[in-house]
Amino acid sequence: MSETHFAMAAMKRAFRDHQPTHFRFEASADGRVVTIRLNRPERKNPLTFDSYAELRDLFRALTDASDVRAIVLTGAGGNFSSGGDVFEIIEPLTRMTMPDLLAFTRMTGDLVKAMRRCPQPIIAAVDGICAGAGAILAMASDMRLATPEAKTAFLFTRVGLAGADMGACGILPRIIGQGRAAELLFTGRAMTATEGHAWGFYNALHPADEVEAKAAALAR
Repeated sequence: MSETHFAMAAMKRAFRDHQPTHFRFEASADGRVVTIRLNRPERKNPLTFDSYAELRDLFRALTDASDVRAIVLTGAGGNFSSGGDVFEIIEPLTRMTMPDLLAFTRMTGDLVKAMRRCPQPIIAAVDGICAGAGAILAMASDMRLATPEAKTAFLFTRVGLAGADMGACGILPRIIGQGRAAELLFTGRAMTATEGHAWGFYNALHPADEVEAKAAALAR
């Protein structure tokens, strides 16, 4: 083998024992399938400034994983994610200066770019609330499975943000079509699981006690 091959191989590292701070990271015995689990069930798994940054950094780093071949993204406690934490993100945003707002916007956009550039397929397993930035995480995944109870809302306009936030206006129309995407982004209304499946946002619907196992099986 060439020196270049060995040099590139030396850059790889195993992630099976990775221990994040702001969410759970669960690896299969061989490390080939990992589950990233948003884990604040008492608040429907909202994102914070810290969890945004750690997710961005993780998806970037997985480019160099020697073991991980597929990723399941899900939430704890019967919900996927309620989006940005009202108290830890939304309220502080109202007091930020323009440079800080720009830095935050870049960070959230960088998370989506890191997911799209991640070489491993990402499968979202969605149950319950999937809103705001949570809906974006599902959208940025490669495939999406859901339960019949899943409620998906790109509700940025309801909190005074652009419907284009985090690449929604660029990616969502490619998944469900321009007209349907425009309706969801302009109105902020929730898309039912049945609509999401019929429109191609969700690849399949499964009962709540099966959806994660189905996602893991698909990842495998």
